[in-house]
Amino acid sequence: MSIRDTEWNLTRLIGERVRGLQEYAPEPLEEVAHRLGLPVGGLIKLDANENPYGPTKHTLDILTGYAYAHRYPDPICRRLRQAIGEYLNVDPGCILVGNGSDELIDLTLRLFRPSPAGGGIGQVIDCPPTFGMYSFYGVTNDLEVIEIPRDQDFRVDVEGIVALCQRDPQPKVLFLASPNNPDGQLLSDAELARLLELPLLVVLDEAYIEFGDAAQNSRVGWVAERDNLIVLRTFSKWGGLAGLRVGYGVFPQTLMTALYRLKSPYNVNGLAQAAAQATLEDLPTAQANIHKIVAERERLRTKLQEISFLRIYPSQANFLLCRVQGMAVETIRQAMEKRGIILRYFRPPLEDCIRITVGTPMQDEAVLMVFRALDKERQDGQ
Repeated sequence: MSIRDTEWNLTRLIGERVRGLQEYAPEPLEEVAHRLGLPVGGLIKLDANENPYGPTKHTLDILTGYAYAHRYPDPICRRLRQAIGEYLNVDPGCILVGNGSDELIDLTLRLFRPSPAGGGIGQVIDCPPTFGMYSFYGVTNDLEVIEIPRDQDFRVDVEGIVALCQRDPQPKVLFLASPNNPDGQLLSDAELARLLELPLLVVLDEAYIEFGDAAQNSRVGWVAERDNLIVLRTFSKWGGLAGLRVGYGVFPQTLMTALYRLKSPYNVNGLAQAAAQATLEDLPTAQANIHKIVAERERLRTKLQEISFLRIYPSQANFLLCRVQGMAVETIRQAMEKRGIILRYFRPPLEDCIRITVGTPMQDEAVLMVFRALDKERQDGQ
């Protein structure tokens, strides 16, 4: 009898950190259509903050004519980093491109994960409600995740973070999104400046920054002056490339050698690199789509404010968060899905909230029609 025969049980060998994780597997459109008994083309998908206009025509032409699928891509994205550097007016040598910004969240935490040989940061600060991947990758990298919740208006508890650092001054990684997901509000300059004075590595996620005044609100220019700030960006939202997974980060120069040692060799495929570069080559068209989304966001916000059971949060992103008051969220979900409209719903503590991705005017009108009908039924029943 071998040693393997006596003790081998793979499930018992799975790391304990996995047991508490929840699988992230949103329902694909085909499955949603099958569940609702509707054709895929009849669905209005406004649940994932995607760009309703998709890639620019120039980008689509590049994708259609891509001739290098049989070749390995540039492992360090030289031409794309140069184009991003020109777009942001930062040194391309401080830019790292990833398979979505998710990979860069994971890579940053792997870079600082404590090692038996020494070094590392053992704690991550998460400020929920926010993007779930910060805590997810903290757990998967065996780091202690410390939650400092936002207040009821989604403001960061800066004083709570300061107090934590005073009690326990060991270095920590702090993740913050600006604009934040799910509410769409910005972190102020004063708040960020104060946090950067603490023993923290601040990772600022600017996935939605293009939907506000990016030139004024982005902090990519701060990175060169501070050795404890990383800024993440993405092509998924404004560029309409969510399916191709292209994110990037602006890092302190001192981290670049270690990051390149650690990252996967061919982490960004060639098609994705070509599409992102094409988007930057056609900025006027991409920015015109952004302007349409922002204008539609403001129109939609104004119309939603007329619905008696909704409270709308201010947003600098491509979505609006609504708090439902005086009506069951499940009633709204059923009414929306009956008409093929897919919105974003939440678990506690946001079980009374709905997030609506800004779509085309026609798509948003379909949403408003359902809300108006529900509002009329509610008022008629009072």
